[in-house]
Amino acid sequence: MKLEAPLGKTAGRLGAGGRRLPLKRLGVLVVAGLLSVMAGHAGYQRLAAPAPTAVALQSAVARNGSLVSTVTSSGSVVATHLAKLSFSADGKLVELNVAVGTRVKAGQVLARQDPAPLQANLISAQSNLKVAQINLEQLKAGATPEELEAAQVAYDLAQAKYQETVAGATEADKQAAQAAVDQASANLAAAQAKLEQLKAGPTHTDIIAAQGAVDTAKATLASARAKLEQVKAGPTDTDLNSARAAVETARGNLASAQSKLDLLKAGPTAADLAAAQAAVEQAKTSLMSAEDRYQMVDNGDLSEAGGTSNSAVRQAYYSAKANYDSAVQKLQDLQKGPKDTDLQSAQSAVMSAQASYDSAVAKLADLQKGPSPVDITSAEGAVLQAQVSLANAQAKLDDLLAGPTATDLASAQGAVDQAKASLITAQTKLNDLLAGPKNSDILAARSSLASAKVALASKTTVKESDIILQEEKVRQAQAALDQAQLDLDSATMTAPFDGIVSAVAANVGERVASNATVVTVVDPTAFRIDVTVDETDVAKLAAGQPVTITFDALPDQRLQGRVISVAPSGTTSQGVVSYPVSIEVDNPGRTFPAGMSASVSIETERLDNVLLVPNRAIRTQGRNKVVDVMVGEKTETRTVQTGSSNDQFTQITSGLQEGDVVVIPATTIRSTMSGPGGPGGPAPAGGMVIRR
Repeated sequence: MKLEAPLGKTAGRLGAGGRRLPLKRLGVLVVAGLLSVMAGHAGYQRLAAPAPTAVALQSAVARNGSLVSTVTSSGSVVATHLAKLSFSADGKLVELNVAVGTRVKAGQVLARQDPAPLQANLISAQSNLKVAQINLEQLKAGATPEELEAAQVAYDLAQAKYQETVAGATEADKQAAQAAVDQASANLAAAQAKLEQLKAGPTHTDIIAAQGAVDTAKATLASARAKLEQVKAGPTDTDLNSARAAVETARGNLASAQSKLDLLKAGPTAADLAAAQAAVEQAKTSLMSAEDRYQMVDNGDLSEAGGTSNSAVRQAYYSAKANYDSAVQKLQDLQKGPKDTDLQSAQSAVMSAQASYDSAVAKLADLQKGPSPVDITSAEGAVLQAQVSLANAQAKLDDLLAGPTATDLASAQGAVDQAKASLITAQTKLNDLLAGPKNSDILAARSSLASAKVALASKTTVKESDIILQEEKVRQAQAALDQAQLDLDSATMTAPFDGIVSAVAANVGERVASNATVVTVVDPTAFRIDVTVDETDVAKLAAGQPVTITFDALPDQRLQGRVISVAPSGTTSQGVVSYPVSIEVDNPGRTFPAGMSASVSIETERLDNVLLVPNRAIRTQGRNKVVDVMVGEKTETRTVQTGSSNDQFTQITSGLQEGDVVVIPATTIRSTMSGPGGPGGPAPAGGMVIRR
């Protein structure tokens, strides 16, 4: 025979406002309520002068059974296989293939981002990596001769600048600065003179010059108007005759040039060759005669030379030789025919003559046609321009006669002020040069020299730290490339496992941020129960303890499970501390939606085949635990040793045996009650129902 007491302590009752009260506080409230009821009942009995009462006894049999301690609580279903999917980079959502409730398979495409920006980022990252690798290779290879030369030149220039700064200004610099001061002084004097001239008003010469400009503008306007009238009237007979004469002259020039070209192309005639040959023979004869006289002079035979001076003889010889050479060259040229350059020159002359002829013909034709609209428009434009020039000249004359305006005086005064400022600047620069270099200039030049020296050293020697730094830049560029590739790969969102879409947080066309949840997928077959337990019971809980689970929405559904975790720290709400507890369901056989309410009973302790009595049968007497045992028709008080207990039964380890009947103190009843359920009857012998 086994006695089971499955009822356990609750994890707490709900107090005002729905918050859960700990058991200790709940016990205090229950005791207070009972005392209040008892006090009210006693007062009523005193006022009503009740009849004498009798005490009724209840009893229970000590039996062996199982002592089960439980902790109850409530919570909800939590999905354990849930994925909140997002893209790794910002982008525009261009494809969405699922909605809430869609069943998906692992690897199924759910959504896509616009890949174009991500592909551009990938190309940029590839380029950056290549640049970093090239820089590393260049750094390891060292500087080129050109870079070394450039660094050396920069260092030499910085050194020269430093030495120049330390040495101070040269005489040339001082002279140039003095010249700038002198020029600024001259500009100031000129500006002041112009200002004074404006204040004094125009001179007689200025007025005469302005009047002359007006007269010239009037004459130009009259000439332009006359030209316009002439253009409108058309060409005169004189113009036509002149144009015809120009055509005839151009025709003659063209014929002459064509004739010369034809002669060159035809080559020399026999007569030309004979004449050239005769000229050669004649020149040869003259040369031989002059040569004989020249030899006679060289031999000293002056009488043979006819008394002519030596210089005259020599000059005659040289002249005869030149004539002979020229005649021979002319004969040879005739024999060779015309040169290409001569033909080209003659051809050019023909073309030029043809262009002149065409131009003369066209001009004559234009004159015969009369004035064109373009000519009239051009002449009218000249008249308008002449009118504008006359107006400007007249306005200038009027301005001179009216005297300077306030604007003119202000502009002249501004020029004087600017000239003064330029003079001060030039004088300051001269003073600085005469005073020598400033410490700040020397320090700046020294800094530039040091920088150039460092740059030159960096070209001649490569630091290990520079190589390490560039290698790190290569690694960073590689990491950026990997991230760009990952972003591009992640532009296609796929389901990580079989499940159901529980949430969609974006629409096609929207721009979604990186790591922002777009689609949530949940596996409804994988879930747990999460509950909270009061601080008075959490110490009794441990992973692996069996749990009985029921659901408010499914009253006929009862599942078994076990505790999988107990939170090591609790949370406080309105002064009540509670601890999260997670429960695994054994073979649920169906799916349960996340968020469904559930109630659990956690078995914290179980003692099988132990002697049990009701808790109310045990009382404290001094330091001992005692019970009243029925012996025959009397009661006997016995001292007992107790073990574990729950909210109904206590384990007895010694002092009782199975089958002993223990007395349970009962409440007082009126003596006027009769029989079971009727007045005047004896109180019923109460007892604990034992399930066998």
